[in-house]
Amino acid sequence: MNLKPLSRAVLTAALATGLSATSALAVTPVLAPPAATASKPGVVAVPAPPTDAKAAATKPAATPTAAPPSAATKPGVHAMPAPPPAVKPSGTGAPAPHAPGQPPAAPDSQKQEVPGGPSQNARPEIEVAFVLDTTGSMGGLLEGAKQKIFSIASRIAKGKPTPHLKVALVAYRDVGDAYVTKRFDLNDDLDAVFAELRKLQANGGGDSPEHVGRGLGEAVSLLKWNQDREVMKVIFLVGDAPPARREAAWDFKLWSQRAKERHIVVNTVRCGGDDATEASWRYVAKLTDGTFDSIDAAGGMVAVATPFDAELSRTNAELASKTLYAGRKEAQAMNKARADVMKGMSAEAAADRISYMKTSRSAGKAGAAAAEVSSAPSAIGGAVDLLEQPAALASIQDDELPPELRGLKKEEQSAKVKQLATERKALEQQAAKLASDRDQWLTKNAPPKEDAFDANVMKSVKTQAAKFGVAY
Repeated sequence: MNLKPLSRAVLTAALATGLSATSALAVTPVLAPPAATASKPGVVAVPAPPTDAKAAATKPAATPTAAPPSAATKPGVHAMPAPPPAVKPSGTGAPAPHAPGQPPAAPDSQKQEVPGGPSQNARPEIEVAFVLDTTGSMGGLLEGAKQKIFSIASRIAKGKPTPHLKVALVAYRDVGDAYVTKRFDLNDDLDAVFAELRKLQANGGGDSPEHVGRGLGEAVSLLKWNQDREVMKVIFLVGDAPPARREAAWDFKLWSQRAKERHIVVNTVRCGGDDATEASWRYVAKLTDGTFDSIDAAGGMVAVATPFDAELSRTNAELASKTLYAGRKEAQAMNKARADVMKGMSAEAAADRISYMKTSRSAGKAGAAAAEVSSAPSAIGGAVDLLEQPAALASIQDDELPPELRGLKKEEQSAKVKQLATERKALEQQAAKLASDRDQWLTKNAPPKEDAFDANVMKSVKTQAAKFGVAY
């Protein structure tokens, strides 16, 4: 028997198996910080952050991961999500781990982002992350930000051409507080962003400094930034205390440099008058071509009463009640809760929200199509807004109908949907006019405070957006 063909086959199979095993090792395991750092009193051991910006985008930011043992066993310290492992693009091999005690190697940002950008007919993209100190001293600014988030979004949306806006939130405190960071990824659903912002409360702290490095580091490395160089990427770092020295992996200056390498501008807003905070804030702003501003500790934001507020509040609440969400019970409840949040908004927040939704959703449309865009919350969780998609009623199972339609005949269901859709459209038009009238009144009678948080944000956005073809 001739064994040569058989030998060749066996050798080929062995080589194929070996190559497959080698490619599976292209993922570098998460590295723990040096033992000296982990054993330092008051310091939580945290796995090293990713060394490749693309790697961060491969793992959903909201998925919690197990905390290191040292964090779990330290009294008063809550386990936090660990950064994802670094993943090298296919074919390049695994990156070498950094030496103990040294920060991770800086990424090759030129390989991550490729100039060229979207076509001239596409809407320009603006991505904004707010990195907020949420310790007790920041209560005034945080509550003001909740009222002004739609005002900021509405003013950004007024750029020409109308930009497509995504917003992210990273809240930070310090080791020993109820949490070190909370993170909400970039999202163009501003109702979802607002809902997350509303959950944040100012608490803890009571000392200085805070874990600014981790807040900034997570914003740079774990948010899913668009890698296109033509997309405007901005962080607003807002706080009143300087960076604490904690793990080397979350060093403030390290992540300032990483932001620069990844073409993320960091605009800084110092609240209060702490000199050490100013020095750090100016450092990262200068390094990344950002801006530095100093405002009152409470944020300087004030609500202004107008003659349109009472009617606007009533119309907005009625508009929010005109909903028919079909789908699973859980999805219906989720969407109903979003509508209830809209119903409870102040007149100022409601007006800014309506203005933003109308401007953003009508981008690229003209005439009647632009006038008829809805400001109702977008359906989430697999639910269907039957007032937006009445044709979907024919395919909805009985157990997924909203309570208002159950027990009705098919023709009665269709009539109910049509009636509510007509009523909502009339309310949409009324609310949009009230919001526009309110904006015009404010322009004449109450120009925005130039030293307030929202005014500082817009000043920076206007200047930086011009480089991306957006004019204000």
